[in-house]
Amino acid sequence: AQQIPTIRVPVRLVTLPTLVFSRDSRILPGLQMADFRVLDNGRPQTVTLNTSATPVSIALAIQVSQDVRQYVPFIARAGSAIDALLVGESGEAAVVTYGSEVTVAKPFEAGDVQSALRTISASGTPAHMIDAGMRAVTLLARRPRSRTRVLLFIGQPMDSGSESALASLREGAEKENVTVYALALPEAGTSFVSDTFSLQGLSKAERGGFKAGADLGKLISVLNRNANAATGADPFSILTAATGGTQLHFRKQRQLADAIAATGVQLRSAYLLSYYPNSQEAGYHTVKIEVDVPGAKVYSRPGYWLSD
Repeated sequence: AQQIPTIRVPVRLVTLPTLVFSRDSRILPGLQMADFRVLDNGRPQTVTLNTSATPVSIALAIQVSQDVRQYVPFIARAGSAIDALLVGESGEAAVVTYGSEVTVAKPFEAGDVQSALRTISASGTPAHMIDAGMRAVTLLARRPRSRTRVLLFIGQPMDSGSESALASLREGAEKENVTVYALALPEAGTSFVSDTFSLQGLSKAERGGFKAGADLGKLISVLNRNANAATGADPFSILTAATGGTQLHFRKQRQLADAIAATGVQLRSAYLLSYYPNSQEAGYHTVKIEVDVPGAKVYSRPGYWLSD
């Protein structure tokens, strides 16, 4: 008998790391799949809630140009905090450095962040931030879609000399389910933005990012500002707003440590929702997440790109 050929149509899995806060600005634990409603371009979706800890793949893009030479030494000392608070036992990390050149200092398959950061040093004057982000997204695209994909910038919220466009980086991150976070240094001649995240008064579990009901009102103000970033804002703000991440600022070693811990709080406290869109229309899809809890505040990515 003649075999009927099988037609394979690519199906796109969309993942949505989602933070939920109570009315009084505390992380809200214990929600179930029935508590969430996801609309994709206004259409309700059949959603899965992953209730187990999801391993994370983090690509760090670290500025090492001369403009940040005074900060490079204490960025180099932050490796152990990144390994402990962001990567964890089940996670993995790659390190991309950028100045006048973009270099993969550590691939996903080898070594630890602490060892890789000990080798970085400042050189060059341009800062090819966008090109570094593109390289990081390419590395993340090769990791399994079952993992949480994160791009974390550490540097100034600016680009100098990249060949790639910011719009291409944003679209690439959205297509590959990559959430962008940024730990930002002040640019020369600009005032320091004071949105550092203090961990004083939090328990050990809350510092680690477990659903411990921490009062994170300061973090909510940062999330609100990131979510409302204008198109004319700096590149970090545009990328974090588009993908559901956050931008925190630092200029001291302690502030960097607290910003790393705050990012860990977000990663480990997020609900991971996923679905296969019931519409395969190419182009940008808007996403809206509703939670069946009065007064709850929900933060996630606002949309994604679906390719032909």
